[in-house]
Amino acid sequence: MENHSLGVQAKDKSILEAVSPRFLEAGLLEARRKTIALVESFGAHLKAGMTEDDARRLALELATQAGVTKHWHKAYVRFGPGTLLTFHEELQKEYRLQAGNPFYVDLGPVWFDESGLGYEGDYGDTFVFGQNPAATQCAEFARTLFKRAQAFWRETQASGQKIYEFLETQVVDTEYRLVEAVEGHRVADFPHHQYSKATLSEFECMPAANLWILEVQIAHRKLPFGAFFEDLL
Repeated sequence: MENHSLGVQAKDKSILEAVSPRFLEAGLLEARRKTIALVESFGAHLKAGMTEDDARRLALELATQAGVTKHWHKAYVRFGPGTLLTFHEELQKEYRLQAGNPFYVDLGPVWFDESGLGYEGDYGDTFVFGQNPAATQCAEFARTLFKRAQAFWRETQASGQKIYEFLETQVVDTEYRLVEAVEGHRVADFPHHQYSKATLSEFECMPAANLWILEVQIAHRKLPFGAFFEDLL
């Protein structure tokens, strides 16, 4: 594996995209792969009647079984109307999972390599418990928005700010609106906060590949649910 090259020029960009001298891009990509596998397998373990807190504890148990010993952020699971809420807000205490509910999962496990360096995984996606075509369509649109924004970033070398401005244009005249409290952030060797606490939506430079998480959350304009998706740019 080769050392990750930031290709930075501006001093502020270099500071905000710093990593450990031991950091390997392949290590972060492996953390991403393992985190995606955890998120995508989670739904098979859900049962009707669970609360969001039950589901959160389940997510932590599954992560422990996969070898995770540390998380860089709390595990979040949202059901039904809770999918309109962000990770800044409390879990729904009384709401119980029922057929047709959309749910989203957002996990931030730390995966350690053979040298003991921890890499931050961060991935979130929205699924449906049972059948609900409108909720399925909403979840798919969140993924589509991510793909569009990623393509825009690659093709135009857009800054983090421009990426989120672009996302706003993509929901005009649709059934959905963007949830503005979701802003994107750095990831790196754990903890990335030792290098940067910058949000992607405020980043004035073109973000480097495989160092930033693009978060997309939408709310249906008429129905009581939304969808969340996040992944590495």
